[in-house]
Amino acid sequence: MKGVAKLVLLFIGSALLGSIVQADQQQPYFLQIPELPQAPQIDGRLDNPLWQKAARIDNFTQYEPEEGTPPSEKTIAYLGYDQQTLYIAVRCFDSQPKAIRACLTKRDAVWGDDVITIYLDTFNDKKRAFVFQVNARGVQVDGIYTETRRRGRGRMSFDHIDRNWDTYFLSEATIDEQGFVVELAIPFKSLRFPNRQPQVWGLQIQRQIRRKNENIYWPPRSRDVNGFLIQAGTIEIHGNIARGKNLEIMPVTTGLKQQGCQFNPDFGLNFKYGLTSDLTLDLTYNPDFSQVEADMPQIDVNQRYALYYPEKRPFFLEGKDFFDTPFELVYTRTIINPKWGMKLSGKLGKTTMGFLSAYDETPPPIEYNDYSTDDYLPDSGRAWINVFRLKQDLYTESHLGFILTDKELGPDWGNLSHHYNRVVGIDGHFKIKRFNRLSFQVVGSQTKIGENNSDWTPAASLNFNHNSRHWSFSFDFNRIPEEFEASTGFFRRKDIQSVNTRFGYAFLPMNKWIVSVRPSISYRRIYDFNNILTDEESSLTLFVDGWRQSYVFANFRSSLERYGGVNFYKKNLMFSFSSEPLAWLSGNIRFSFGDSIYYDPEAPYLGYKTSRSVMLHLRPMTNLRLFYTFSNDNFFKSHGGEEVYQVNIISQRISYQISKTLSIRLITDFNDYYQKLYTSLLFSYELKPGTVFYVGCDDNQVKNESGTYQIEGRFYFVKFSYWWRI
Repeated sequence: MKGVAKLVLLFIGSALLGSIVQADQQQPYFLQIPELPQAPQIDGRLDNPLWQKAARIDNFTQYEPEEGTPPSEKTIAYLGYDQQTLYIAVRCFDSQPKAIRACLTKRDAVWGDDVITIYLDTFNDKKRAFVFQVNARGVQVDGIYTETRRRGRGRMSFDHIDRNWDTYFLSEATIDEQGFVVELAIPFKSLRFPNRQPQVWGLQIQRQIRRKNENIYWPPRSRDVNGFLIQAGTIEIHGNIARGKNLEIMPVTTGLKQQGCQFNPDFGLNFKYGLTSDLTLDLTYNPDFSQVEADMPQIDVNQRYALYYPEKRPFFLEGKDFFDTPFELVYTRTIINPKWGMKLSGKLGKTTMGFLSAYDETPPPIEYNDYSTDDYLPDSGRAWINVFRLKQDLYTESHLGFILTDKELGPDWGNLSHHYNRVVGIDGHFKIKRFNRLSFQVVGSQTKIGENNSDWTPAASLNFNHNSRHWSFSFDFNRIPEEFEASTGFFRRKDIQSVNTRFGYAFLPMNKWIVSVRPSISYRRIYDFNNILTDEESSLTLFVDGWRQSYVFANFRSSLERYGGVNFYKKNLMFSFSSEPLAWLSGNIRFSFGDSIYYDPEAPYLGYKTSRSVMLHLRPMTNLRLFYTFSNDNFFKSHGGEEVYQVNIISQRISYQISKTLSIRLITDFNDYYQKLYTSLLFSYELKPGTVFYVGCDDNQVKNESGTYQIEGRFYFVKFSYWWRI
């Protein structure tokens, strides 16, 4: 592993050299946005003559399936503004209007539809953009696109968009004999941007035609560039615009009634203030963190490591990308029952900053070696969690960062210094020439539990990747000692010194049947801190994507895994197929089989496991969606031998959208291993983000010894919140 340290230094040196020799590419796509004499009506129609005074874009280009060619359907976009609002209209011509895919669904749930997506890089730093998406029925999606997302667990969707961010904007759409029209009005108060004049922003406009597997962009997007926002066009706004110093107040009332208990009402308050156009303060007292959306069930039988569950609570979701680093040092689901919280986030010049503080009334314990705060605070612990984050832009698509996390834990607010865990570190991301990126992080942790103090314990991460039109290569190195503790983060595994490399090549037929064929090979090797080889894995992968969002994924692995002092040698094969053949039908099938370890601490052994899963998404009507998933694990003592256990999980999600604001949702989850049945019924009224009314019922049942299901817990809940924007 000493050679790896030298390699780390070599890569960092290469990155710094790259920062000197890199020259930014100047994009020829520039647009000056005119000021409109009055606000156009947002009704999904282009009959208003005001749009003729707007800037016009009609030179869209295909990215998929045939990169660089003209689109199969014409698209025209119009842009204008007044002092309060940015206005965008898009005419999407379609030779088969009846084939347009568009559902009436809840906000942020337009998967599988024909959509228009607007990316606004308001700081023009090629790192982060506000995203506004509208389908052909006017249903809204908003989110944050981040160029340099964290790798691994907790990351955003495949398109780098975090759709948990919500703001206020207007949109309408209509379908007619020529195709469909989308109109948007985005208040400047809903955005963050630098305090300067004129405003110079990055802009990308994307149209998706799902049935044709077609994505078109303005400006053109190329696979020959490692990065998306670097390919954006530039828009300029010369006039005075609202600076976004808005005040938002959101009172929240919730109520919970458990079967056999009295109704328990509660009240909370959320407060947001734009200190400047690029710096925002969020405060919350007694926040509502009840989960309207339940976690998808996961198989947790015979698992060596902890399962990961994504964050769903609104206060922690907004702006969470500010705190992302290569290591997941901020995993907010470790904040279980916060009484209050505070967040300060924004960008001042080239400096991005974030500060998060929360008081947790039922925190999980801090662990360190053989010590735990559970031994000192069995049921009465309180925790104060603080996170401070800074990122400094160096040049296009590159930055250096600093992070500090601190968890203080004690019996009450006045005695929070009895135990603590603190982590401090630096990280960086560098774009090197056109195709290469390098990121690193070095952190140290210190823990105090009772009278037991740890020394500062370092951990390190390094990633280098090359992505060009055909070739891809990545190199990862991680060094995480057993003594390293980050109680505010998520680490699946410690006591590792790991190296992982991957080579891939892309064949690009780029036709309606096959877009790309991507074979790859990877190799992974892990030592513990006693220099014992604990894992070694070689892997071959094939990925083929094409017709109607279809893809085939196949993977073969040959590996060594050491557990309980024994080396186990395994071979596994996995296959997955996904497709959207029809407007009302999409699905995924996955299966795997091969050698697997039974993780018995006393007597582990090598068995044989098969896994299967099926997912179906049905849309029999434009306002009715049905999701069905089935997961199955079977473990045997040997191939063809005695069955040790079987786990089947069946999940159902049914949503019926009565209107844009009213919906009903039913969830049913069944786990036959634990013989548990979970049912949730929810009625939702969502006028806009933050102005909502929910009423629902959750029911948990378990099978008893007589074979009948009895209620383990039944809860009725209600929530009302109203969003005042001043």
